Amino acid sequence: MTFICLWIPAAVPASLAIGTTPAQPKNDLLQQLVPSLLGVAPRVMLGANGIVWADARGMSAESLARDLLDVLHEKGVEKVRASISITPVSAEVAARHGNGGLVTISPGSEREYLAPYSVGVLEPSLALSTMLDGIGVESCGDLAVLDLESVEVRFGAEGARLWRLSRADDSRRIFASMPRALPTASLDWVDYTLKNAERLVFIINALVGNITTELKSRGQCAREMTMIFSLANRETFEHLLRPARSTASHKAWMRLIRSHLERIVLPDGVVGITIRVEAVTGELERQGDIFDRGFATARAAEETIAQLLDDQGAVVVTPRNTQHPLIDRRTEWISQEPSQASARIQLRERVVKATAAPRLTLQLLSEPRRVAVKTRRRRDHELPVEFRDKHWMQIISAAGPDRVSGGRWTEPYAREYFRCVTDDGMMIWLYRDARAGEWYLHGWWD
Repeated sequence: MTFICLWIPAAVPASLAIGTTPAQPKNDLLQQLVPSLLGVAPRVMLGANGIVWADARGMSAESLARDLLDVLHEKGVEKVRASISITPVSAEVAARHGNGGLVTISPGSEREYLAPYSVGVLEPSLALSTMLDGIGVESCGDLAVLDLESVEVRFGAEGARLWRLSRADDSRRIFASMPRALPTASLDWVDYTLKNAERLVFIINALVGNITTELKSRGQCAREMTMIFSLANRETFEHLLRPARSTASHKAWMRLIRSHLERIVLPDGVVGITIRVEAVTGELERQGDIFDRGFATARAAEETIAQLLDDQGAVVVTPRNTQHPLIDRRTEWISQEPSQASARIQLRERVVKATAAPRLTLQLLSEPRRVAVKTRRRRDHELPVEFRDKHWMQIISAAGPDRVSGGRWTEPYAREYFRCVTDDGMMIWLYRDARAGEWYLHGWWD
C-alpha cells in the first residue's frame, strides 16, 4: 500500500472556523475538508496533530498528492506539507519534519531516509528519551543498528517498538481492508421485451455461469442469490433464491432457478435481468451423515451404497489414528463392513455432540502446498512475515517454531511449524522443511 501523508502545521483558515469556538480541536475543523478530499482520493483518514492520510494504492501517487494539495489550497490552506511512502512512519516523518513541499521516498529507501533524523521524531517517552541520550543514541540510524534483543532487554517493550520504527518497520493499519464485493452479473436490452420463460432461462444460464465461475475462483459457495427483473413498465421485480445448502455448482443453481421460474408471475415484459449473490460461505461445509437414518437423503444414499457394494465390494472405510509425529502421516484408512461402520460412526457422533464445546477446527490440505515466504531473523530461526499462495499476504503474528524430526532409517523428516495470523484475520499453519529449506502451507483454522 502507498500512503500519502499531509501535515497542516498552521491554524485552520478562518473560512473553515466559522461557527466554531477557539477551543475546538483542529481535527474537528479539518473534518470539514474530508468531503472535498474524497472527491479526489478514494479513501481519506484524519490522524492526530493535523495529519491527513490518503490511500494511493493502484493510483499514481504523485499526481494524486498534487491534486490533494490543490484542493487544500483552494480551501485556503496554504501551509501544508505532503509526502509519499509505502510505510506510515517514514511518510509521517517526511511530512512533519521534511524540507517542505512534496517529498517522495523511493520504495526500499525508507530506513536510509529516517537514519539522519533525531530519534525524537519517533516521539519516545521522556524516560526513554533520557536513557537513549545517556548511551549516545541520538539519531534513528544510531538506534536502528542496535540488536533487537539488547534493546528489548534494556529498554523494554517501548524500546523495541521504537527500534522497529527507526528501521521503517511500521505495522500500523491506517486503512482497514476493503470488503470484497460479492459476485453479480446483469444484461439489459431496449429493443424488445421478453415474456417467454425459456428465453429468460437462456439469458439467466449465461449470467449464472459467470457468477459460479467467479465463486469457484474465490473458493466460495453462494448461500443466497437474488434475481432482479427490470420490467417494461420501469418497475423491478425481485425474487430471492435459497438452496438447501450453499453451492457453486452451475447445474444446481439452474435446476433451482427453473423450478422457481415456473411459479413466478411477472406483471410485464422483461427488458433486463440482474443476478446478485447475497451471501457466501467457504467451500467446506458440514454435510449430513449418509448413515444417519434421520438424514433427508438416507434412502437414496443406502441405495447408492448397496449398488457400490455389489459392483466394487467393501468400499466403506474408517480412519484409524497412530502416534506418528507428523499429522499428515498419522491416519490410516481401514476397510469395514457397512453395518460395523454405521454403528461406529453413529456412536462417535453421539459422543461428539454430548461432549464437544465450540472451538476452532484445523483444516488440513490433502497435500502440503509449497508457498513462497519472506522471513526475518529472530534468534536461532527465520520468522515468516509474508507468504504468497495466490497473492502475497502479510503475517502479523507467528508463534513457533515447533520442531519435529525423525525417521532416520525410513523416511527422514525435519520440520519447523509456525501458527500464523494474517492481516485479514485468517489463522494458517506454515512449516519449513529444514532439510530442503522450502516452505509449505499445511492447513488453516476456522
